[in-house]
Amino acid sequence: MLVNKHTVGYLFLLPLILGVVTFSLYPIGEAFRISLYHHNGVRGIWAGFSNYEFIWYDKTFWRALRNTIIMGVMGLGMGLPLSFIVASLINGIAARRISILFKAIYFLPNVTSTVAASIVFLLLLYPTEKGIANSVLSWFGVAPLGWMADPRLAQFSVILMDTWHGLGYSVLIWLAGLQGIPRDLYEAASVDGAKRIQQWFYITIPGMKPVIFFMVVMGTINAFKRFGDVFVIGGPDGNPGGSLFTLMLYVYRYGFYTYEFGKAAAASYVIFIIILLFTLFNFKAFQNKD
Repeated sequence: MLVNKHTVGYLFLLPLILGVVTFSLYPIGEAFRISLYHHNGVRGIWAGFSNYEFIWYDKTFWRALRNTIIMGVMGLGMGLPLSFIVASLINGIAARRISILFKAIYFLPNVTSTVAASIVFLLLLYPTEKGIANSVLSWFGVAPLGWMADPRLAQFSVILMDTWHGLGYSVLIWLAGLQGIPRDLYEAASVDGAKRIQQWFYITIPGMKPVIFFMVVMGTINAFKRFGDVFVIGGPDGNPGGSLFTLMLYVYRYGFYTYEFGKAAAASYVIFIIILLFTLFNFKAFQNKD
C-alpha cells in the first residue's frame, strides 16, 4: 500500500508535536485554568477572576513590577550599547585568530551558571573594606560602598554582574549581524571619503536594525524573567529592603511559599500580557522608523 508523502512527514513530526502539546500547550492551558481557582495544589475552589483582581490591587505586585522595569531599563541601557561597541571593535580586527581569541574571552563568563556568577560577585562586591571592589576603591580614597547590601546600590550591582555575565552572548549575536552587512558598502563609503565613525553611524547601525529589534525584545523578555540572580543575592524577599523583589519572585512567593497556586498562575499570565505589550510596542516603534 502506498503511503502519502505528507503522511510520512507528519509521522516524523509526531514526536515533536506531542512534545509541544504535552510540555507547552497543555501547561499553558492548565495554568490559565488554575488561575481561575483558589488552588492549593491538591484541590481548588472556583474563584473566577478574583485572583487577577487581587493582583491588580496588591501593592507588592506593583512594587515588584517597578523594580523589574527599573532593572530591565538599566540592563538594556548598559548591556546593549556596551556589547554592540565591543562587537564592532572585534569585527574590525583583520587578524582572524586574534578575533577568535577575543570572542572566546568575552564569551567565557557566559559559560558559568547564574548561581555561580552571583556567588562570585557577592564576594567581589562584599560591602566592607575586605571586599575586592572596595579594596581597590580605597586606593583612591573612596569609602567602602554597600553594593548588594545597600538598597540604593543593589539594583545597579546586580545589573553590573548581569552585564558581565551576558556580554559574550550579546557580542556573538551582534557579530552575526555585523558580518551580514555587505563589505561593498564600506568600500564605497571609503572611496567617497567617509571616516570610520561616519560609516558606523550611517551604514553599520541602520544595517543592524533587525538585530537591534531582536536584542531589545529578548532583553525585555529576559528582564521580566529575572529570578536566579536576585534570588541568590536577595533571597525570596528580594533584600536588601525589597529592592531586588522582582515579578518572578512574586510568582515564586505565592507558588512555593504560601501555596496559593491560583494567584501564582494569575500573576504568570499578567506577566505574559505585560511582555506581549512591550513586544508589540517595540515592534511598532521599529516599524515606524522605516
